[in-house]
Parts: sequence; C-alpha cells; structure tokens
Amino acid sequence: MSSQARTADDMSPPLSRDVRLVLAALLLCTLISMLDQAIIATAGPTVVDELGGLSDYAWVFTAYMLAFSITMPVYGKLGDLFGRKPVYLVGLALFLGGSIACGAAQSMGQLIAFRTLQGLGGGGLVVVGMAILGDLLAPRLRARYQAWFAAVFTLANLAGPSIGGVITDQLGWRWVFFVNVPIGLVAIALLGFFLQATRPTGRPRIDYAGIVLLSGFAVTTVLVSTWGGTRYAWNSSMIVGLGALATLLLIAWFLVEVRVAEPLIPLRLFRNRNYTVSVVVAFAGSIAFFGGINFIPLFFQLVAGASPTATGLLFLPAMVCVAIASLIAGQVIGKTGRYRWFPVASMATALVGMALLSTMNSDTPQLLAAGYLALVGFGIGLSQQVVTLIAQTAAPPANLGVATSTVGFLRNMGVAAGAAAFGAITNGRLAEELSRRLPTEEAARLGKGSLTQESVATLPTAVQQAVAHSYATALTTAFRWTIPVLLLGLLAALLLKNRPLRPRGAPETGAHRPPTADVHHPGPVVERSG
Repeated sequence: MSSQARTADDMSPPLSRDVRLVLAALLLCTLISMLDQAIIATAGPTVVDELGGLSDYAWVFTAYMLAFSITMPVYGKLGDLFGRKPVYLVGLALFLGGSIACGAAQSMGQLIAFRTLQGLGGGGLVVVGMAILGDLLAPRLRARYQAWFAAVFTLANLAGPSIGGVITDQLGWRWVFFVNVPIGLVAIALLGFFLQATRPTGRPRIDYAGIVLLSGFAVTTVLVSTWGGTRYAWNSSMIVGLGALATLLLIAWFLVEVRVAEPLIPLRLFRNRNYTVSVVVAFAGSIAFFGGINFIPLFFQLVAGASPTATGLLFLPAMVCVAIASLIAGQVIGKTGRYRWFPVASMATALVGMALLSTMNSDTPQLLAAGYLALVGFGIGLSQQVVTLIAQTAAPPANLGVATSTVGFLRNMGVAAGAAAFGAITNGRLAEELSRRLPTEEAARLGKGSLTQESVATLPTAVQQAVAHSYATALTTAFRWTIPVLLLGLLAALLLKNRPLRPRGAPETGAHRPPTADVHHPGPVVERSG
C-alpha cells in the first residue's frame, strides 16, 4: 500500500454511526461479563443464607472461571472460521440465558451449574469482542479504543463490590444476575442492526481433539490453583496428580496441533517473533501481577493489620494505575504508531515494583506497601492491551481471532500458574518460619489452620508477632520469585521489532502467510467511515 494510503488510514477519520454503536455494545457486554465476578462476591452471604450449601459456595466462582477459561481459545477459532457476529451473539445469548437461570436458581447446585453456563458465554464476550475491534479499526485507532476496554476492566473491579451491595440490599441477590438481561438485550439489538455479518469462504474444519485436550489442560490447571493449599495440601496426591495430568494433556495437545489441518491454535503463528514475544509478555505479566497480588491481602491483613475494608482501599491505587497506564499507552501508540518500548517499560516497571514488595517486613507502613503495589499496577497497565494489539498485527488476518484469544487464554493460565506456584512457595516458607519461631506443636497447629485476622487476634501477643513475622517472610519470598519471571518478560520484550502498524486488512511485513486451503477469513466486519 502506498505511503499516501497509509497516512490516510492512520489519520483516523471520524467513526461512522454504525461503528460507534457497535463499539458501545461491545463495551456494555465487556462490562457485564467482567462485572459479574466482582458483583457476586458481595452478595455471597445473602445467597448462602437463602440457598445453603456454604461448603460448595466457592464453586460459584470456580465454575464460572473454568468455563470462561476453556472457551476463550474455542471462541477465537470459531470466530475465524464462521464469522464473528454469529459466534459473538451465541456467546451473548449463553451468558444472558445463564444469568436468567442463576437468578431463578433454587439450590446451590443449580446456581453452580448455571454459573457454568454463564461462563461458557462470558469467555466469548471478551475474546470475540476484541477480535471484532480488530476488524473494525485500523491498528493505531484500535490502540486507543483497547485502552478504553482496559478502563472498563478496572471499573468493573473497582465498582463491582459496591454495585453488588446496593443491588442486593435494594432488590435482592437475584437481581445481581437479572440486571445483565436488559443491558444484554440492548447490546443484542445494536449488534443485530449495526454489525455487518460476513460469510467465510471455504469449508471450516474444527479441531475437536485440540479443543478437548486444551480444555482438559485448562480445567486441571485451574483446579490445581483453586484447590492447592486450601482443600488439599500442595504436596497431596490429588494436587500432584492433577499437575501431572495437566502436563500430559498439554503434551498431547501439542502433538495433535502439529498434525491437524486446521489447529485450534496454529503453531505456525509462533514463527513470527513479535507474536511469540507478545504472548510471553502477557503470560509473564499475569503470573507476576495477577498471580502474585492474590497474596497481597494476606500481607495487608495478617502482617500490616489492615481491616478487610481498608485492604480494598489499599488496592485502589494499583487498579487506577492499571487503567491510567493503559490509557497513556493507547493514546501514545495511536499518535505515533510505535509500540516496542511499552512492553519493555511494562516489564521493567513491574519488576522494580515487585522487587520493592519483596523487601517488605512486618514494620512496613500500609501506605508504602500500597505505593509499591501501585507501581506494579502501572507497569502491567503499560502492556495489558498493547500485547493484544501486537499479536493481532503480527498474525495473518485469517487468524486474528486466534491471536486475540491466545493472549487472553495465556493470561488466564498465567493467573492460575502464578497462584499455584506462589501458594506452594508461601505455604512452604510459612511452615519453616512458624517452626523456627514457635514451639513445634503450636507451629503445626497454626500451619494446618486457615488463619484469619479474627483468629489471629485471639492469640497471645507473642504468638501474634511470630505469625506476623512468619507471614511477612513467607510472602516476600513469594514476591521475590516473581522477579525472574518478570526478567524473562523483559528480555523477551527487548526482542520486539518495532514494525509500523499495518493498515487494517494488510498482513504485517514478514508475517507468515498460511496456505490458501487453511484460510477462512471473514474479512472486515464494518466498513471504515470515510
């Protein structure tokens, strides 16, 4: 394409009404799918009070996360094969159907089953939505709007608990789910009228074996991170067995993918350096940030003595920094077309922040710890949406959906892997520290129990101090192990090639072109204004 044509594309004329309405619908759907997890947490006690089943309540979250995770790569591939509009609308219908069923649930078992149905739809809303964005907008303009999606993610996490509390108090917990329905119906109407459907060419071939194997890997990995250290000990036969099964499933999936004609995730994509770097950075960042920060509340509450409410407030700066950094990256890339140094700065900044977190002890002020966490959040925000953009522009147009879903899927797996690894590190070091600071019987008793702020407050002062010091040492050890992970992400980011962002629909220079027989590209979804 000529320089004049590229300039015209990058100048980004005003969006047409159709595109603006489609973007509004996508943002609404992203909001309700991400908000759902945060809202239900507040309604939890009321749900248990009415339905019972306290011992199974954790599955209300786990079932959604499992279904959400395993469907991400499937939705990405189906969007490439069958066109994104029908696939997205199916996902939205599943999510809304699950929402209605959850609101009508009469037992905890029903609620868990219907949450699974919700998750089966929710995974598509995020992945296919970002792929539609890739079809709609030229890369520079896409960078700006992807930053708005990152802001929606942050808003959902920040506002979710408060919104859930208000809805539960004023309307009842069932409306936590029913509220999705009118919003979703508005989105369906907008997408139905203004999102242009496309008919892929060729005969789609579905990689059923790859779907089953990768889904099994996702399920076992999430179960390890969910059950490890809580329901089962990290060294128990159940957790070790699930870990071994996850490894075998991943190996079997790889062997299948190199042989099938239309793989779920085409391994040829990894021949492109920028594509490989983007998924490595996404995976490393999610392990360190989203995996590591799962343990920050333990530090705030059991070491620094913050209340649960104060803990939530101490998290606010980090979440706000994620959104601000994402917006800054989007705006700068939109203006300059250059993206290479954002993943580099992201990994470097997060590495410094995690290194500072690893220096904390029982005397570290709460606000200082929150500042360290905010630095990590700012670093992760610099690459949160950028790596998706890089993956999309590095992949051939026929694989845009797969490129998008792979980044999202590996982020989720990074969260699960980080939680599992850091949980094992924390628990192992905690047992050592308690044994060193307390009598053997007392250390064994506390090590087996699930310590909370309330239970620690009932202990003698000397024991409380020993617990605080032990947790501080154990948690900072886990934070220290994030440093080599982020260092790997930094080294990978330095390998990025800062290729010019290509105009929409044109393959990146040097990108691998798949054989014609494998192409089922739906083409642009909505024509660009102007």
